[in-house]
Amino acid sequence: MAEKELIKHIEKEEINKEKKEENPKTPLNNTVDTSILRKNNASLSSIPLNLAPFPQSTKSNKSSKSISSERTIQAFKAAKIDPLEKIHKEFEDLSDLEKNVLRIAEDILKQKRYKADIQVERVEMLSPLMEKLYSKCIAKLTHSKGYSKEQIFQAIKSLSEKRWIVSDQRRTRREILGTKTLQQVLSFIHDYPGTHARDTRIEEVIGITRNPFIKHVMVLEAFGLVRSKKIGRTLNYFLANLPEIFDEFVVLFSNPLVVDIIKILLKEENIGLSEIARRLGVYHGAIQYHVKTLENKDILIKDEKGMHINRSLLKSYNDLYKVPPFGDFIDK
Repeated sequence: MAEKELIKHIEKEEINKEKKEENPKTPLNNTVDTSILRKNNASLSSIPLNLAPFPQSTKSNKSSKSISSERTIQAFKAAKIDPLEKIHKEFEDLSDLEKNVLRIAEDILKQKRYKADIQVERVEMLSPLMEKLYSKCIAKLTHSKGYSKEQIFQAIKSLSEKRWIVSDQRRTRREILGTKTLQQVLSFIHDYPGTHARDTRIEEVIGITRNPFIKHVMVLEAFGLVRSKKIGRTLNYFLANLPEIFDEFVVLFSNPLVVDIIKILLKEENIGLSEIARRLGVYHGAIQYHVKTLENKDILIKDEKGMHINRSLLKSYNDLYKVPPFGDFIDK
């Protein structure tokens, strides 16, 4: 957000805040009967503390924020698993019948005389391609393996739902394990989450140019292994199992001002917003806006002692994405 737009946004928020203060909606349990004040000619400040309006306890808010932060950290840890290892494990978890169906599907999907269409809601509604797969599986698996037609149909349906079979790609997810370039692209996105097609590291690490990279990403996306998200004007790529809050962190930390605020707070937890603004040479409102954002993302925690940066969360972030390198100044 441009600085002028940011200032306008903050001013608008202040106006809204003033309006709310003019027409407060006090919770019932905080209400003081003002008629008592009028009768006794007392002011609000003269009311004993145990009767005066009081803010809602922040204990439950802190607890929920702690849970939210912990969930984010756990999600980051889960996303560290190597994607190729994950595919291998998921393959091993398939039933013997599903594995047999996949092997047969690898041949059937390549028969281009059938349209690349999957329709497996009911047996009678199978697309020609899936009907061919179904009949081939019956011929090979009913007598030799003892599976029923219903079991075979349910296996095909399950594989389709779990995206082990994607007909318009004319291949199965299992075949990705045997395709070197697809493996490299998947590993690259794992190592550099948030990457984009113009990333110069693609050619350096994988040895392919922009267009082939995009084609391979489209294959991985079709199998539910990769997802894309437009951040600004750029289409960025992430592993599908990476929590979406990670995308927000990537955008947030791409702002150097936010990183500078974090650096200062890591060193001085008792510093005021005005002093941060003075050091960085920006408006107080801009600092206030970014601090609030950091607080909403559980990166910053406020209490009576000051503002504390959630070091565990930043370390978990850096375990997945090395930029900005918070570890360089967290431990200092």
